[in-house]
Amino acid sequence: MVVLGANGTGKSTLLALLDGLIFPQAGTIHVFGRPLSEAALEDRAFSREFRQKVGFVFQNPDVQLFSPTVWDDIAFGPLQLGFPPDRIRDSVEDLLESLRIQDLRDRPPHRLSDGQKKKVAIASSLAVDPEVLLLDEPTNGLDPRTQVWLIELLEELHRKGKTIISATHDLSIAGDIADRAMVFSEEHTLAADGAFGDIINNEELLLRVNLIHEHAHYHGNTAHVHRHGHFGHYHSNGGTMHDTHKGQHAHAHGHGHEHPHEEAESLRKLQAMLEHWIEHGDTHAESYREWAQKASEAGEEEIAKEIYRAIDDNESVKSHLKRARAILAAKLVLRK
Repeated sequence: MVVLGANGTGKSTLLALLDGLIFPQAGTIHVFGRPLSEAALEDRAFSREFRQKVGFVFQNPDVQLFSPTVWDDIAFGPLQLGFPPDRIRDSVEDLLESLRIQDLRDRPPHRLSDGQKKKVAIASSLAVDPEVLLLDEPTNGLDPRTQVWLIELLEELHRKGKTIISATHDLSIAGDIADRAMVFSEEHTLAADGAFGDIINNEELLLRVNLIHEHAHYHGNTAHVHRHGHFGHYHSNGGTMHDTHKGQHAHAHGHGHEHPHEEAESLRKLQAMLEHWIEHGDTHAESYREWAQKASEAGEEEIAKEIYRAIDDNESVKSHLKRARAILAAKLVLRK
């Protein structure tokens, strides 16, 4: 599940409540059939069970990492829960290998890059083998390649039966990491809860909760209205409408390097090609280059970059294509 909302809507607060780091001033939270409260966590048996079952990856890894070495940070949770030494050693070594961070084992966490810190923070949360993993803005500060790695990891953890709850305002990755979405409004209320596909297609909802926004500039009496969303570092152009104060009607009008109809048709064809490549596992570098060029010519540089990365990154071809598909799908919604 993904918790969506603009900055300051309470996403991080919700995760902190779910992790027992803070407690509600009104109402109750129940976990594993029991109320979650300060009093409940004073029961050592319940506290140990809860801390083993629920892991939390903070938005800022520096808040989470504090030990002298990466190995020590990953081992910290199991040590506090009293795991046997052999189990701790095996768990840490397995995580170092599976997350491909063996070369970081003896390094101080504070000297790592942001992406490396995020990997170590995730490893430290997974070290106790939790049933539930909470992630606050999981892709914050990550380069595109590390984002793809994280998406693949979350998919694998979900297949293994773990419950994944992520809080984010980045619509471009939300569909890759969850099939259900809860949307918070800027009034700190629940604006929607449902299938991610229904949420992402509800443009008026996204506008209302400030997950996308619009602004206008004028050419004569025509107001060109652009709608923008959180899709990596790139924005999506929406439609334009005539100045209603002049009594004129609204109509859609695209912007791009091609004729609007040709550009829209190219993007729809690209969407179909991405679906085909993902479904059939096709790897055709020349076709990828051709369509990456078309995406670039249409002004969709982020999509083009993901397709080019699919050529260069043999281990994560499908993940790059899925990310390109997610960005394109969201942008096509905004073009309606």
